[in-house]
Amino acid sequence: MVGPLLAERWKEYYRALELGSYRFCFAVSRHHRLASKKTLSVTDLYGERLAVVNGGNCSVIHDIRDFLIKNHPQIRIKEIPRLYDLDGFNRCEESNTVMLTLEAWADIHPSLATIPSDLDFAVPYGLLYSLHPSEAVNQFIEIIKEMNASK
Repeated sequence: MVGPLLAERWKEYYRALELGSYRFCFAVSRHHRLASKKTLSVTDLYGERLAVVNGGNCSVIHDIRDFLIKNHPQIRIKEIPRLYDLDGFNRCEESNTVMLTLEAWADIHPSLATIPSDLDFAVPYGLLYSLHPSEAVNQFIEIIKEMNASK
């Protein structure tokens, strides 16, 4: 599986090959007052509701939420009870709520505009694979490691 490595507890069940990192962005309804901006500063969100997933065991999401609560109390944090899913994106669009998201999900919802942020946080992405991979998977992982090292 390829994707963001959001939960540290996955390491108990899978191996992970980190390939890079995604920056955090804000997603807004295409009808939202901020939708036309090229970049969003945290201060642009003053007076707004910001949906942030609970984060589970993802320390980066907890760090962002704590940073915003401590340094930007003008933003109303609304916790979403589970990790990112389509229902969460739908609810944010319908309620005109800003959502903390990743640049990788820029095109996940046709009614949302994903806008880069000035947040200095990122989450790694990569491949998740079995703790006890087959020889074919090991060979594939080695090829990916070589390709990634030559970048």
